[in-house]
Amino acid sequence: MLRRLRKSRSNSQRKVCEVIISCNVIMEKTGKLIVFEGADGVGKSAICSAFVKALQDRGTNVEHLSFPGKDAGTLGKLVYRMHHDSAECGVTSLTPASLQALHIAAHLDAIERVILPALKSGVWVVLDRFWWSTWVYGVIDNIRHDVLSALVEVELCIWGSCKPSALFYITRDQPLREEPLERWKGLKSAYEELIHREGGKYPIHPILNESTVGSAVERAGSMIGLAR
Repeated sequence: MLRRLRKSRSNSQRKVCEVIISCNVIMEKTGKLIVFEGADGVGKSAICSAFVKALQDRGTNVEHLSFPGKDAGTLGKLVYRMHHDSAECGVTSLTPASLQALHIAAHLDAIERVILPALKSGVWVVLDRFWWSTWVYGVIDNIRHDVLSALVEVELCIWGSCKPSALFYITRDQPLREEPLERWKGLKSAYEELIHREGGKYPIHPILNESTVGSAVERAGSMIGLAR
């Protein structure tokens, strides 16, 4: 009887170890979603690009993407063109709500087609902008909150349980380039309200970009435990 009990206990311990090993393998194979957000003119994209380069130098398999997107042949590229010069696309005018709906559509395409598969295969995804931009710029452009909430909710459904491993909010006291100052201050205020609302759901790291791109990248790396 004692021998059978010891054998049963040994089998149980082996199964527990197998489950733990299996879970660790799954965790190792899942990539990280790193997001950079911030108002226009804070140096966000430069820091994001340098951060990707730092990861690549470490040997990390990383995909660098931006919302709505700039890759040829994608919906994101078309929406980018529509946003910056709709007349070139044959559209004379767009309402703020319809423009943000187009942005959400581009997000959905990239999330389903590129981002989620990459993360599942173990690739890190560094994303320049998130649904945060839709919300913040929509607020500044006076889109009704119920409309904005409905648009963002569609994107959140596609994200599902996937959340950023880290979201870096890049900010400055003054913009690096000429921006309508009152609008820019309004964007900063809307971002700060969103940080307060989203705090605790996933790691959010504000970075004050008042020095070099390199120092901002170093701070970002240290915040997620990346040694130099």
